[in-house]
Amino acid sequence: MTAHWPKPLDDEFKSHYGLDDAVDQLVEAKHDLVTAGRNLRGIGNISFAKKIEYIFKPAGDIDSYEIEVMGSLLNAEALKVDNDYTPRKGTPSARSLLGELYLPLDGLVDVEAEKERLDKQLDKIHGEINKVESKLNNRTYVEKVPEHVLEETKSRLSEWLEKKKQTQEALDYLAEV
Repeated sequence: MTAHWPKPLDDEFKSHYGLDDAVDQLVEAKHDLVTAGRNLRGIGNISFAKKIEYIFKPAGDIDSYEIEVMGSLLNAEALKVDNDYTPRKGTPSARSLLGELYLPLDGLVDVEAEKERLDKQLDKIHGEINKVESKLNNRTYVEKVPEHVLEETKSRLSEWLEKKKQTQEALDYLAEV
């Protein structure tokens, strides 16, 4: 509790240990990919405690140790590396600078129950989109609210549209299972 607050590494320290901006970019890309991979579980309503298989299509060369670390962080039963993987339409996926991560849902979900859940979720999303769009189409609202509130509303619309796209992709995927 009494330790000093950490400070950024100085140039001499970075130079001594061979650290550069590429290391920061690698860590950030790994973090983005793992976060997105964990979020893919939400598409299939899969518990994080359940060990599942992901397929990783790297954008370039990546150390096997890094693959192992990402697999561990994803709580994956396996993180298979496949440069030639062609996913089926609607396969949940995530992208980062490191490559593309796929979560085939075959055998992981009760297809009919999941379709029903996603249909309900899609109805809720449509309702939220309609609410936000009605605000943005209201001239009085647009003219009177502060700029930051208007930007927040536009951002919310963008988020809901992205959720709609992801949910529809998941439904499309399940339709082919």
